[in-house]
Amino acid sequence: MSIGTLRGRPAVVVPAVVALVAGFWGVDRGSMWHDEATSFTVARRSLPALWNTLGEVDAVHGLYYLMLHPLLALVSGPDPGEVVLRLPSVLATCVAAAGVAAVAAHTASSWTGLLAGLAYATTPVVSYYAQEGRSYALVTAAVVLATLSLARAVSEPRRRRWWVLYGAAVSVGCLLNVFAVFALLAHAVTLLVSRAGRTALVRWVPACAAGLVPVAPLVWVSSTQQGQVGWLTRPGWEAVGELVTRLAGTGVLLAVTAGLVVLAFLPGRPADDASPAAPRLPLLAVAAPMAVLPPAALLAVSQLKPFYQDRYILYAVIGLAWLVGAGLAAAGRLTVALTEPLSGRLSGRRGPGVVVACALLGATAVLALPSQADVRRITSRNDDPAGAARVIMEGARPGDAVLFLPVGRRIVADAYPEDFAAVREVALTRTAAQAGALISEEIPANRIAAALRDVPRVWAIQRSRIKDARLTTPQDLAKLRSLRDDYHQASRTRVHGYVIRLFVSESAGPPGR
Repeated sequence: MSIGTLRGRPAVVVPAVVALVAGFWGVDRGSMWHDEATSFTVARRSLPALWNTLGEVDAVHGLYYLMLHPLLALVSGPDPGEVVLRLPSVLATCVAAAGVAAVAAHTASSWTGLLAGLAYATTPVVSYYAQEGRSYALVTAAVVLATLSLARAVSEPRRRRWWVLYGAAVSVGCLLNVFAVFALLAHAVTLLVSRAGRTALVRWVPACAAGLVPVAPLVWVSSTQQGQVGWLTRPGWEAVGELVTRLAGTGVLLAVTAGLVVLAFLPGRPADDASPAAPRLPLLAVAAPMAVLPPAALLAVSQLKPFYQDRYILYAVIGLAWLVGAGLAAAGRLTVALTEPLSGRLSGRRGPGVVVACALLGATAVLALPSQADVRRITSRNDDPAGAARVIMEGARPGDAVLFLPVGRRIVADAYPEDFAAVREVALTRTAAQAGALISEEIPANRIAAALRDVPRVWAIQRSRIKDARLTTPQDLAKLRSLRDDYHQASRTRVHGYVIRLFVSESAGPPGR
């Protein structure tokens, strides 16, 4: 194998296989964290109930829930459901890895495509979202396919099918997450800086417009549901630093990645397998805008209205993968230049270049292994609902009651209902599914004390980072008042993200009596 001459399917297939293997490695963590539990419970609702829910809340994830619905209908509970829930993300990451390789192969060389695809497939943050039961890996795959369609459309200006595919990919990506629209900003800059020509720009505009038409109703509906992101705050420079380390790693890995990005901008020669007759977008003109502009745009918009979450622009990592792939290829060419000073040219066909490029790629993969292991642990997510449910299942007695502080913590029971079979939910009036919402409904605060009368033991479940003093709704204050006045705490158990307390009625006496 030699630099620049790796042709055909291996350059695309190998990264896809690596991404698939990485996606299935540890995919069964043993718990769905809060957001995944939301995906699991909402997507399993009947189609009429799901449609009613999306009219009230979470419309931005509507397409994703509809895609999950038939898949989750194949499983009956959370144990197999946890894995099935993540399958679309695993497969989407496989597709994205192949697409990253294909874009780099088309715009640079097959060898660069292989390196970029493998760089993407072995990035820890990619593995993180490959095993996440949310839409972000699918959004990334859609953006990759849109970019590939754009690159092919520029190279084959007379074939309109690439513009049709581009518009379709844009539509799917933005329907899965409206912030995929910032990828269009990157594509616009790519076309401008690469001087793709007036024809490409003229065709790009209507392709974008056609892709965004189906998204307009979603934007209108979701604009009425902005309370869902009301907890977000205006991001500062700290958020920028966190995003860089999230995508590129920390410590030595960050230094190596930064070095490869710098190498990517070294002057190089045309790819050995490039066709001089066909116009091509330069890889750097594709990669740099994608890596920088979507995060920058979301950060800028969030100074006016806070929307920023790094997962909303996860797809920017594809730009970084292209830069790293180009840097690895440049390192190989530079090695050849240094080892063949008498040749007078950068042949790119000698073994030392291949060895150095592969060694650097292997080094980044090895440096990333601790992070790869971390993202497969339950503690890599915000909480462990399965662990909280297990405490109830193992400790509950007939006649026990359970309270959630606040009611939103009832997602634990929504996701793992069998573990709550022995306890009564004395404050519940309608589940989230019955209410067509994400949060269940409870009885009025003035009825809480009566609902707890004659209940000997009460389990209270709340997030570990939320103190009692921060619970301020009338229902939560009534729950805390009843627990304080009529019960004493008999035990306190912590699992990741939750604290579960057992309260025993004062009439039963303290433990041991």
